Amino acid sequence: MDQCSAPISNPGLVAAEALRKLYPKHSIVSTLDFRLDPLTFPGAQLIPLEHNPLITTVGFAPLNRASSPVPGVLVDRVVCGGFTMNWQEKEFLLFIVQYPSGFGLATHNFVLHKGSEQPSRQLLLECGVWAESVHNEIWVFNQGFWQKDGGLWSSIQKASWNDVILKDKFKKDFQKDVYGFFDSEELYKELGIPWKRGIIMHGPPGNGKTISLKAVMKTCDAIGYTALYVKSFQSFAGDEYSMRLVFNKARQLAPCVLVLEDLDSLITDRNRSFFLNELDGLEGNDGILLLATTNHFDRLDPGLSTRPSRFDRKFLFDDPDREERALYVVYWQKKLKNNKSIDFPDALVDEVAGETEAFSFAYLKEAF
Repeated sequence: MDQCSAPISNPGLVAAEALRKLYPKHSIVSTLDFRLDPLTFPGAQLIPLEHNPLITTVGFAPLNRASSPVPGVLVDRVVCGGFTMNWQEKEFLLFIVQYPSGFGLATHNFVLHKGSEQPSRQLLLECGVWAESVHNEIWVFNQGFWQKDGGLWSSIQKASWNDVILKDKFKKDFQKDVYGFFDSEELYKELGIPWKRGIIMHGPPGNGKTISLKAVMKTCDAIGYTALYVKSFQSFAGDEYSMRLVFNKARQLAPCVLVLEDLDSLITDRNRSFFLNELDGLEGNDGILLLATTNHFDRLDPGLSTRPSRFDRKFLFDDPDREERALYVVYWQKKLKNNKSIDFPDALVDEVAGETEAFSFAYLKEAF
C-alpha cells in the first residue's frame, strides 16, 4: 500500500484487484468469515477451473478402527484455486486464497457473478445459515469455542428412557418438568413471568444422571429443540468471556436446552458473580431450559442451590433402594432372556436385590 508509513502487503486486496482486471463485468463479494464457505455448502455444485489448477495441502485424518477398513484417509485443503459454481440455476466463480495472518492462516473467499452482487450475497447468506445449523450434531462449548460434535450426537442416539431404571413416579415427574416446560410458554406469559427454568440433577455418581441427560438431549433434539452442551468455561479469554458466548448462543437458539454437567466444577468463586448475572441479569433468557448435574450438591453456593428463579427444581438421583434395585435386576433379566447359557429365574430377582444394598446403579451394572 503506497499510503502507509511503511511497506505493507495485503494479499486479499491484491487478489481482489487482480480479479477485477480479469473479470471486469463481474461483481465481487469477498469474505474472511469461516462460516461463509461455499466449499462445505451442500447446496452448490463446484468444478475446478481447467486453466487455474488447484494448489492444495494434504493432511491425515485417522479413522475409528472398529468401523473403518482403513486406519485413516488423506484430506486435501485448498490453499489457492478457482471453481465454477452453480446454485439455484445461477452461475458463479469462486476463488480461494489462503495466506498467513497473525498467528495463523486466513482463508479468503471471492464469489464472482456476472451482473449484480445480490445473488452472491444470497448464496453466502445460505452458506451462513447452513453453517450455524446442526445436522446430526450437537453444539459443544469447550476452550472458548462452540463446535458441532457428530460423535456426541451419535452417542446420545443410543440413549433411551427404557434404559433409565428409576421409580415410575420419579421418572414421570422429571420428564414432566423437562418436556412440560416447552409446552408452557403461553402459561408463563399469561402469568407475566419469564419463560425459563433451571433444573439440578444431584446425587452420588453412577445413578442415572448422565443417561437421563442423554435421553433428554436426544428427545428434545428430535422434536426441534436444540441441545447445547458445555464442557468447560475455561478459555484463552477467561471464564467471563466464555459465559457470555454460552448464554448468547442459548438466547440465539432459544427455545433450547442448555446442559451444564458437573456444575460444582464449572462455577467457581472467581466466576460465580458473572454467571449469576447471566442467569437473571437484564438480558432475557426466555425459552432456555438450564439442566445441570452435580455429584456434590453441598458444594454449590446457596445463590445457585436455594435461590428461586435460578434452579427451581432439584432431583436427587440417590443410590437405589431395594425396590429400584429389583427393577434393575428385572431389566437385566429381560436383556438376558434369550441367552441360552444363562439361567435367570424370577426367584433370583429378590435375592440379588437383597444382596446389593448400598450399590449404585453403576456398581449393579458392573456386577452383572
